Amino acid sequence: MRSRIAQILLLFVVILNCTRNEESYSDIPEIDFQSFTLYYKIDSFGQKSLSGDLLFNFTDGDGNIGFHPLQDTSGIWLPDTLKYNLFLQLYDYQEGIFVKVPEEKGGFYKYRIPYLDKQPLTGSISIKIDYPTIVYDTIFYTFYLYDRTFNRSNTDTTDVAVFTGIEL
Repeated sequence: MRSRIAQILLLFVVILNCTRNEESYSDIPEIDFQSFTLYYKIDSFGQKSLSGDLLFNFTDGDGNIGFHPLQDTSGIWLPDTLKYNLFLQLYDYQEGIFVKVPEEKGGFYKYRIPYLDKQPLTGSISIKIDYPTIVYDTIFYTFYLYDRTFNRSNTDTTDVAVFTGIEL
């Protein structure tokens, strides 16, 4: 009888530990900046250009991030949140302060994250930003994403990137 009670208690402890270790995430996506790295690349014509790699982690409790590949989002009348799901805002250092670069001057970037579907969803996303010319000297980005039910994540910020001395 004692062995039976010990087995039941052991099973109960194991079940408690299993449920206790499961993490639960909010249905609202959360992002966490990891790094922003600048690097040179050479294209197929031998031309050197500059690129940046933005890496961030994310979690989403209901796992509905990204657009399905067959989902038509090409209509120009559609709002941006139906065509894109990751948004970056560029800030430039001018006269001692960082200033938001307007969209018409190339300061707002829009990306499509591919379809992801797993509950809960957690991982890393890497976004490439090309710099065919260097327009700004010292910058940073803020960014956020939307899931398929239009929950907006928190806004996170990259480190400051300095382009002084970079030659193309």
